[in-house]
Amino acid sequence: MPCAQRSWLANLSVVAQLLNFGALCYGRQPLPGPVHFPDRRQEHFIKALPEYHVVAPVRVDASGHFLSYGLHHPISSSRRKRDLGGPEDQVYYRISHEEKDLFFNLTVNQGFLSKSYIVERRYGNLSHVKMVASSGPPCHLRGTVLQQGTRIGTAALSACHGLTGLFHLPHGDFFIEPIKKHPLAEGGYHPHIIYRRQRRRVPEMKEPTCGLKEPKTFPIWRFHEDIADPSSRPLGLKVWSLDQQHQ
Repeated sequence: MPCAQRSWLANLSVVAQLLNFGALCYGRQPLPGPVHFPDRRQEHFIKALPEYHVVAPVRVDASGHFLSYGLHHPISSSRRKRDLGGPEDQVYYRISHEEKDLFFNLTVNQGFLSKSYIVERRYGNLSHVKMVASSGPPCHLRGTVLQQGTRIGTAALSACHGLTGLFHLPHGDFFIEPIKKHPLAEGGYHPHIIYRRQRRRVPEMKEPTCGLKEPKTFPIWRFHEDIADPSSRPLGLKVWSLDQQHQ
C-alpha cells in the first residue's frame, strides 16, 4: 500500500476516534438498531403497538455531559430528613427521541413509598402468595423534561431496574420501559422502548330512567389490567384509580 494512502487512512481513523469521543462526552450515541426481545410477552405487546421507538438513555451531569450508561442513581436510604433535597438527590438523563434530545432533570422522591411497606404478590390463587419486604435505597424520581434548555414537560420515573414510567410532552404522554432480560455488556447501553399512551374512551352513562336527577359529574372506577397480558400480572399488584367523567 502506498505511503500516502496509509497516511490518509491513519488520519481518517484518528478523526473517527475523536468524533466518537466527543459524542460520548455529550451523551450522544448512534441510535440503536433493531433489537431482540428476550421476553416473549413484552415482544408480543410491543409489536402490537401502532408505533414504538428504541432508545438508549444515558446518565449525564447537570450540564448534559455523559457520565455513564448505568442508569441507577446511587443514594443512601439512611439519610436524615433534613439532609434531603440536596445535590445528591438530583439525577439527570438524556434520551434521543424522535430525532430530538430530551434532558430529564429529576429529583429522588423520598416519600413515594413507606420505609416499612410490604409487597404481596399473588399468582393465580391464594396458594401462590409471596410477601416481599421493602429493601434498598429509594429509586423513584420525578421532575421536568427540557429541550434546548426550555422546559417542555414533566416526568415520573423509576430507576430501580432501568428507566420505567411516564413522561408528558406537549404533543402527548409517553411510556418508557427497558427491554426485559436484555444481555447487558459492561460499558454498554441498555436499550429501552418508548411508546405513546393510547387514550381509551369511557362509555357515556345514560340518563336515569326513574326520574331521579344525578349530578353531571360522577366517579367511575376503572380497572387497569396489564395491557401486555392480563394473566401475567400478579393479583396483588393490580391497581385501581378513580377518574372523573363529565357528561
